[in-house]
Amino acid sequence: MFAAIAALLFALYTRTGAPPPPPEGKTVVTVWHPWPGDQGEEFRRLVEVFNEQSDSCFVRLLYVPNNLSSNQKLFLSISAGVPPDCTFVDGPQVCEWAARSAIEPLDHLMARHRVRNEDFWGPCVRQNQFHGQTYALTYCADPNFAFFWNREVFGEAGLLEQGPPKTIEDLDRISRQLTQLDDRGRITRIGFIPWNVFGYANSIFTWGWAFGGRFYDYDNERIVCGEDPHVLEALHWMLSYADEYGFENINSFAEGFGDQADNPFIRGKIAMAAGHVSNIQLFKKYAPDLDYGAVAFPFPECMGSDHSAWMGGWCMAIPRGSRHPEESFTFMKWLCTSAEAGRSMIVTTGTFPGFIHSPGFDLVQGNEKLEIFYDILRNTQHQRPVMPAQAYFMGALDRAISHALNRIKSPEQALMDAQRETQKELDRVLGK
Repeated sequence: MFAAIAALLFALYTRTGAPPPPPEGKTVVTVWHPWPGDQGEEFRRLVEVFNEQSDSCFVRLLYVPNNLSSNQKLFLSISAGVPPDCTFVDGPQVCEWAARSAIEPLDHLMARHRVRNEDFWGPCVRQNQFHGQTYALTYCADPNFAFFWNREVFGEAGLLEQGPPKTIEDLDRISRQLTQLDDRGRITRIGFIPWNVFGYANSIFTWGWAFGGRFYDYDNERIVCGEDPHVLEALHWMLSYADEYGFENINSFAEGFGDQADNPFIRGKIAMAAGHVSNIQLFKKYAPDLDYGAVAFPFPECMGSDHSAWMGGWCMAIPRGSRHPEESFTFMKWLCTSAEAGRSMIVTTGTFPGFIHSPGFDLVQGNEKLEIFYDILRNTQHQRPVMPAQAYFMGALDRAISHALNRIKSPEQALMDAQRETQKELDRVLGK
């Protein structure tokens, strides 16, 4: 096992370059981070700022890809006794990693360094806790989602003065008006795709909450997505678009979608879309003249207002066996609360600080699009269910929505199967 971990770390270092020697008298803190490309470059610049300011710590970065289903490298390193001192963890992973004893509780370090949970956004704090203890600090808060609408497309259809939809009923009507078909019935432009909200699982979370649904019973540690009538109502509404336009027809149309400059919203192929805060930077880079607006998500008229928004975000944790937990927390505190890091997030990566009092939020004022996302941070109380089978739940929901859209299962059966499967995994993790 030790040989395998050593080989892994050697391979990672050789891909990222030999680590520089630390200044004399400073403790080296190894940090695993998940960002390649421009975001990785900006993160390295931030770390250089910290290293120059710190009298006692020198952070050494290692790029290690990570998502909800790929954490084997960290678990292997912990088992072998050679974990990083500090690591990034996606918010929904925190509870599961805590349940596996892969990361350490931080409450004693937070008290010593005067870091309070009250100074971070509520949903971010909740996703970092397990059985009454805090296991991570939020680096960036992820407000999900705003509703983007292409003003140029609306103008071509004579709908610009009417503006974007406010209710689900408005959305259905406007989507029909904006969808275009060729002589053979193939889609050439679509108004909106309900299951295209950054994946199937995120889509059902977003619309399930919009319709007033619940996914988890915290008091009884039970998955309830299959028995909640509002989640089922949301899925039936999503499927109405597949019924109206044809799921295969929509899929054939979507096969030509690309990323960056080829984004379908930029190209006017989708008139309305779920928007992430990072899209603002992407559009600025690849389509600086794009005329679009950002508003709150449409909601069912019976709900009276939007309840769809929720929060995620990348967090920082200390793995079990970290050789330098005190120094690691010193870096974590700086990265999660400093003015430099807060402003960097907003200006260069298009994300928001998890720290409520960050001076970086001054940059939001006067920016209409950023203010929509800032409102989500200040008002939403949703986060994906905090329970130690989150990655499994996401996979189960992905399968459920896919099965329903492809008519392999009824909506009722698909959601109930996701509930039963996840509950079985959750009970196993909890030792029930």
